Amino acid sequence: MKPSIGRASGKKHVQEMCDQRRRSVHQDFALVTAMAWLLMLSGAFHLLWLLLTQSEWEGPLSLRKPALFGLSGGLTLWSIAWVLTKLPTHRLDRSFAMSMGVGLLLEVGLITVQQWRGVASHFNHTTAVDAAIEATMLLLITFVSLGITWLAVRSLWLTSTDAATRVAIQGGLWLLVVSCLLGFAITFAGEWNASTGKSPELWGRAGVMKYPHGAALHAIQLLPLLAYCSTWLPVNSRATLLRATLASQFLLLGSAIWQTVLGRSRFDLDIVGGSLLLGSVLLMVYVAFEIAVGLSRIKRI
Repeated sequence: MKPSIGRASGKKHVQEMCDQRRRSVHQDFALVTAMAWLLMLSGAFHLLWLLLTQSEWEGPLSLRKPALFGLSGGLTLWSIAWVLTKLPTHRLDRSFAMSMGVGLLLEVGLITVQQWRGVASHFNHTTAVDAAIEATMLLLITFVSLGITWLAVRSLWLTSTDAATRVAIQGGLWLLVVSCLLGFAITFAGEWNASTGKSPELWGRAGVMKYPHGAALHAIQLLPLLAYCSTWLPVNSRATLLRATLASQFLLLGSAIWQTVLGRSRFDLDIVGGSLLLGSVLLMVYVAFEIAVGLSRIKRI
């Protein structure tokens, strides 16, 4: 009896330590989470204002930019804080999370300020102030991208969670890294176009350069959300469900890159771009079917 009592006491102590660590971790990132909410509220405000004023959606001076950058930046920052609660702790985690928050706040803030000033935030070298703001934005997003890459590398050693969550975290982070790299690519391509008198928004005849950058940018939210929701469903394999979703995101990204590099619009599909997009859709149909079957099982129970 005594050994079993000792083991039970030891397990309870370990559980208490884990609960205490979890509370401490979430407290450490509370301010970063608040920053994420601030960014999302800013984005939602500008989106609502755009809808109420019936402003133009496209264009360098559109309210779309502070709206989408605010929402996207806030979601990304929230995901960074969440991922840090899942990875093995590092002594620099708290400072790292704060620096990511400040970096994204400043970048989105500068984009918002430029819109309020009535000038373009990107590809704008009209004045020394505009050029300095764009250079600062580039430095900030470079810093944030390096931080995301560091998280992605750390995630490769993640072993303390289930297979589905590992797929969600690792796949989402690496897709975010690729999306960041594509963001730099379209920035340099846009600058090249602008220097030659072409549109910085398009590649070739009709390739929308922001399309590949945004195609899988938010897989880091989609995949963990699916991993969490699938815990409540009696599906055959959560990890398989997550891998199918991850593969779908990669195929969508491949289609977006192919279309843009060839100078084609999103739906001006050739056999390669169309096949990649079809594969992405079919995989998501499979995921939706598995979720529907899981929901039907819950109802029968």
